Amino acid sequence: MTRSFIAVHAGAGYHSKDREPEYKKACAEACSQAHRLLASGDSSLEAVCAAVISLENCTITNAGTGSSLNLDGEVECDASIMEGSSLVYGGVGCVTGVKNPVLVARSLLGVQQKGMFVSLGRIPLKFYFNSVLVGDGASKWAKDNGVEVVDRKLLKTDASLKTYDSHKRKLDQHEERMKRKRAKWQTGDSPKARGEQEGDTTHPCIIQGVQDTVGAIAMDTDGNISAAVSSGGISLKHSGRLGPAAMYGAGCWAHNWKSDKKTGVAITTSGSGEHLMRTLFAQKCAECVQTQESGSLGVSMAFRDHFLGNFYLAGIQQKLGGVLALRLDKDEESAMMLEVIWGHTTDSMCIGYWDGQRNKPKVLVSRLPENSEAGKSFKMEGKVFSVS
Repeated sequence: MTRSFIAVHAGAGYHSKDREPEYKKACAEACSQAHRLLASGDSSLEAVCAAVISLENCTITNAGTGSSLNLDGEVECDASIMEGSSLVYGGVGCVTGVKNPVLVARSLLGVQQKGMFVSLGRIPLKFYFNSVLVGDGASKWAKDNGVEVVDRKLLKTDASLKTYDSHKRKLDQHEERMKRKRAKWQTGDSPKARGEQEGDTTHPCIIQGVQDTVGAIAMDTDGNISAAVSSGGISLKHSGRLGPAAMYGAGCWAHNWKSDKKTGVAITTSGSGEHLMRTLFAQKCAECVQTQESGSLGVSMAFRDHFLGNFYLAGIQQKLGGVLALRLDKDEESAMMLEVIWGHTTDSMCIGYWDGQRNKPKVLVSRLPENSEAGKSFKMEGKVFSVS
């Protein structure tokens, strides 16, 4: 029998040292919830779902309750989940009034695995390439399929409302300044007309320090691998903005180990949504981990060549992303080896993992070296376990 494994992250971004114990506690609790299921013989799919639910219910993370509010002051979430045996994927985007968005994604995945046909002979859901529901349709699916739907107000916290008021005030002040500048430009009274420098007219960074997506990766005692991800998205995002946590290939990825030397892999990402989506970073990182000699080499290649050096991110000064990865393979003596790797270009990333033999989870906050600049370099660490 193979040892089980669970790893989680509480977002790639900035985690203040003062609140570090809170983030570690959140990751430890998520690991404990998942480990309890794995120790009872439950699947990796149920384990990652339980871990993400725990993180969604923790109000200090940007997922589920306490998520960042959009421009209209509402919680609007994305989530997805993927199972490595069937390679089936379920995702939900821009969903409101759902306490645990990952459960909607899990429900979609479950229907595909059953191969259920819809009415009047329409295409069976299992043949959909990308099973994602968004907006009101996602909320309706949740209600119709037994996923808890709550009053939207219950998903807001005092902290999220306070942050929203602060960010919205800064945005309104910025837009008012720009309005006055445009009025002067129209009358010819502008810095450029006077031969002066115009100054910085870019949007101010009002969300610096807020970490984004949470996620989990797991392997059960049968060797099956799964991954899940959930996010409240960027603060003050436009209503209807779809993030990487709901996008196939951007938020999470899972692929079982195969006897034909196909390395098992699970990925969950975090960071700047548009950066992760433009690079399809979860899928690309999985490919690198599977094709390189080790997981650490794969993650390193993914960050170096397919993120920081990616053509589609050319011109972007700070490329912000984080990855939590699992690699399952056989060594030269045919022993099963599991490698867990985490890497990030953000200031920090909070990680937790439980390898099945510990009596408690290992939790840590990974931080860039002091001389490194966020968005332009990356930090990577990992650990290897024998699992059989």
